[in-house]
Amino acid sequence: MLASRTQAAPTFADLSEYPDPDTLPWLDQLGADSSRLTPEQTQWRREGVVVLERFLPDNLIDAYIARREREDIIGWISPTPYEHVPELRALALYRPLTQLMRDLVGEEMMLHLALTGWISSERAWHQDDYLNPPSVNGWYAAVWMALDTIHPDSGPFEYYPGSHRWPLLRGTKVRAFMTDEDRAEPDSHIHWPRITERYVLPAVEAEAARRGTPIKQFLGKRGDVLIWHGRLMHRGRTPNVPLMERRSLITHYSGVTHRPDMQNRAEQNGSVYAVFNDPLR
Repeated sequence: MLASRTQAAPTFADLSEYPDPDTLPWLDQLGADSSRLTPEQTQWRREGVVVLERFLPDNLIDAYIARREREDIIGWISPTPYEHVPELRALALYRPLTQLMRDLVGEEMMLHLALTGWISSERAWHQDDYLNPPSVNGWYAAVWMALDTIHPDSGPFEYYPGSHRWPLLRGTKVRAFMTDEDRAEPDSHIHWPRITERYVLPAVEAEAARRGTPIKQFLGKRGDVLIWHGRLMHRGRTPNVPLMERRSLITHYSGVTHRPDMQNRAEQNGSVYAVFNDPLR
């Protein structure tokens, strides 16, 4: 534990480790036969993302936007609004999308999180997998769906291509550098990802500089989709125009056999989603 916030900050190596290779999805295995991969699998293996242009049907997008307009909301507070909003669920579980994720990760994927705000999250650099139980180890994917043309001033999705092959930030390692001041903050056991950004962010940026990894942006148009790896280093950029709208839907999924903590499930057209019985807020 750090004695104070003035102590030397940890390096990326201090905060991360390589997962056991025997536990990783097949496309993350060093011995995967690259000669038999689809173009999407090749991009996933190389960059940690798959970009699909005009992938989502207009009727699904229109239905979701109309539902939001009827309710006159800027987004749902609930992390699982798909439980109650069929128009959202239809997009998140669009069968060609979940089938592609299955082909990328290696098993059926289960929806368990949806972020519905239409402004940038401004979440700093992170890998999703360090927020998961250690057993997940890359059996995870998330999707950024563009529901309209995304303006570069709106704070678009950014990532370090190939960073899914970096060591994985581990929650236990990150939390080990929290100070007594950090732990005294309200609900620090919940908000530790935000609290620890002050030393995680410079460690990530220094690692990217050391590797010479450039930043890429996803500036999608209506119907475009970006699927990203659970170990991909990414962020929601701070917008150049505060509160500028970027119409999107962001959804997260885990492999069905890798989330024993999410046993209450349902299916729709062959796609799986976790049920938490959360109220719609």
